[in-house]
Amino acid sequence: MLDLVLAIVHHLLVFGLAIMLAMELAYLRADPVPIARLSRIDAGYGGVAALIVVIGVARVIWGAKGWVAYQDNPFFWAKIATFVVIGLLSIAPTIQFVRWSRALRAEPGFRPPATEVSRAALWVRIEVLLLFPLVAFAAAMARY
Repeated sequence: MLDLVLAIVHHLLVFGLAIMLAMELAYLRADPVPIARLSRIDAGYGGVAALIVVIGVARVIWGAKGWVAYQDNPFFWAKIATFVVIGLLSIAPTIQFVRWSRALRAEPGFRPPATEVSRAALWVRIEVLLLFPLVAFAAAMARY
């Protein structure tokens, strides 16, 4: 039963992560960019990503398959590597959102430059695109 609960929570968190990335992209298209909302979503995104790792580790340790099923599975490691890359890519937009939040606090009428918005949106789009191989690796991993 624990394995089922961990799997459900893990999948719901991954869907939540995808939704948060979509929301970030939507906010980056808005004029003006809702910086406070964007920053809160991004903070939630980081929290959900951390929970995904915690639940994923719990699945590996206490799930039905156990560590033995994962240790030699190349798709598991490809999935982990892809998740790490997504996490690393998320650093650049997060730093930008923090800067914008500080600028907004200092100057209530602050609007981020279009070039910075475009760059942040590009990073987030790349993160979204990497969700596709991540899901493919997860499906392949389950069948290995």
